[in-house]
Amino acid sequence: MFVDVGRFVYMVFIHFVHSGVCVLAKVFKGFRFEAQLYRDFKSVASAGGCTVTGAFERFMGVCVEGGLLVFPERNIEGFEVEARVLVDWLRKGRRFYRGEGGVEVNIAGRLVGLLLKVRDSELRVEMEDALKSSVSEQG
Repeated sequence: MFVDVGRFVYMVFIHFVHSGVCVLAKVFKGFRFEAQLYRDFKSVASAGGCTVTGAFERFMGVCVEGGLLVFPERNIEGFEVEARVLVDWLRKGRRFYRGEGGVEVNIAGRLVGLLLKVRDSELRVEMEDALKSSVSEQG
């Protein structure tokens, strides 16, 4: 079930001139959200002292100011498991592995890509150390 907060253009007639010829209108545009998601967001916004619109506007402002929109990845645990395995392989001197479709994947390159997805600070330190030592071994 969806809450229809928009996805349509709704014309609100503000004023009719006496002749009825001139009509001023305001256009509202909206979004369509899954009902449970909307309820959850509304309660989070209320707990933070905002309305849904206010919270969404603040979110958009931060995105515009930063020039970036980032969505956190789900299933972080999978990335962390992969990172631990790759750190172990890199420390043992392995540089590549066969990825999906038999494609060779550079372990150091994959670890660099995983740095932003791993939330465990200790693991990120291990990743950085392994990457730095692998570069110094090659150099």
